[in-house]
Amino acid sequence: MWTSTLTLDPSRVLMTQLLGRVWRGAYFSSFAPLQVRNLPRPALAGSNWVRVRNSLSGICGSDLHMIYLDVDPRIAPAALPEHQSSYPGHEVVGEIIEVGEDVQHLRVGDRVALQYGSNCLSMGLQPLCHACASGDYNLCERGMLARTQPIGGGWSEEMLLPEQQLFRVPPRLNDEQAVLLEPAAVALHAVLRHLPQPGDRVLIIGAGTIGLLTLKVVRALMPDVEISVQARYTYQVEQATRMGADHIIYPNHSYQDVQSATGAQMFRGLLGNQTLLGGYDVIYDTIGTKRTLHNALRWARAGATLVLVGISLHPMHIDLTPVWYHEVNLVGSRASGMEYWPLGSLTRRSTFSIVAEMVEQGQLRLDRLVTHRFALNEYRQALATATGKGQSHAIKVAFDFSRTPASTVPNVRAARRRAPGPGSGNAPMTPPFSPPVSALPPVPPSSPVPPRPSPVTPLPEPTREQPSFPSIEDEPTRTVVVPKPRRVKLGRDTRVNSAPSQQASDQTLVQPTVTNLPSSALQGVEGDGTGQQDLSVREPETGSQ
Repeated sequence: MWTSTLTLDPSRVLMTQLLGRVWRGAYFSSFAPLQVRNLPRPALAGSNWVRVRNSLSGICGSDLHMIYLDVDPRIAPAALPEHQSSYPGHEVVGEIIEVGEDVQHLRVGDRVALQYGSNCLSMGLQPLCHACASGDYNLCERGMLARTQPIGGGWSEEMLLPEQQLFRVPPRLNDEQAVLLEPAAVALHAVLRHLPQPGDRVLIIGAGTIGLLTLKVVRALMPDVEISVQARYTYQVEQATRMGADHIIYPNHSYQDVQSATGAQMFRGLLGNQTLLGGYDVIYDTIGTKRTLHNALRWARAGATLVLVGISLHPMHIDLTPVWYHEVNLVGSRASGMEYWPLGSLTRRSTFSIVAEMVEQGQLRLDRLVTHRFALNEYRQALATATGKGQSHAIKVAFDFSRTPASTVPNVRAARRRAPGPGSGNAPMTPPFSPPVSALPPVPPSSPVPPRPSPVTPLPEPTREQPSFPSIEDEPTRTVVVPKPRRVKLGRDTRVNSAPSQQASDQTLVQPTVTNLPSSALQGVEGDGTGQQDLSVREPETGSQ
């Protein structure tokens, strides 16, 4: 099972940081914290656990901070055990291929998204901590201390974890919408931490995935507010304008733009400091750096609320005087939780369920935000694309596991040592870290066996210039060379046809009482099992209207 791990061992961190100053490849070397390995396929660790074969997984800004070691070990979270070793990738949608005996709400074939991290409830810890007792499982105080932890993350072929951590994706949502449930839930949770009122002036700092989704959420919930967006790149300005931003704040002359948009008075001190009297009623800082927080405090009017959404993994030396001088409310927001919904009621629901409902009802559109897709073995290119947004024009970069060659062998190094074929200088080799398709359980006798695909002549990869406004439809078709006699062309919506693997160890991978159907993405079967009854693992509603 191909798995990405992130180990913040001090020796690895120090060596990588030193070499990374002169050699960018140090972050992907054998001694770097990020490692992509083919590990033995483990069994389920508990009777309430499930095995998920991942389909699509996004790259988040917090993942990039950790991979490129943009973190100061003196910050408070760095002392927690969960930050010593982890599996990157929390924006993920996949298909359940195995369930434990005591799993109650999920079944094989369900599509699921990762909703919660380890918490008291998922790990069976009693009594529940204060956060878990309130339903805020992402703020759990003890789940990370449990002896048994989930295996694999979004940047792995499979995830093994308790069913309580998963959210069953409604049938009407496609995989692209499902992989954006997590960042959309982050945006909704932040907006509901302080909901603007009609007529308010709102500023969103940042026009990345979270910033644009925050814009969508505010516009959906409060259409009568005036929204400004601070954007860095031209293509982000285009996106924000199309999504309903009333004003654009440019970084080069941001104070002047804020003054123009709000009518505030600007003052400059003798030492170069500057501030505004007047400004925005609500500010959502989706970047969270020292500079953006410094400016946001000065752009907030007296009594305004600043919601800090973005993550900075560095201690800050910052002037907080506007907090007391103008009584600015500084509010933190992390991930998702339980919200009072519908607005104004006493009923509480999980953020994921609200986002899914808004998408199904057409209140929130999550289309066309995934601009780039890569196979897991292309992780270097994927991370470079996610960090170089000015050149790539990326919004959301994702690992698409349907791009993985179906005939990739588990032992890549053995495949690379194969002798060259007759008449050729070099035999086709599997690229390093090319993740194989896990062994699938045999098809039941009553099920039709899908036909083996006919050989397809590979087409040359088309070349084109990068568009100013990228979209999924613009992506070129990729041709993947695999170490089998045949070649399979993989496209954006192409389903790879392959017969189930018949390795002798297959029978030991699943419980005999569970029928594990092969993933539709690997079987060439149209559809993905989304027509089943909705048995989402959602938190029960509490309270009353």
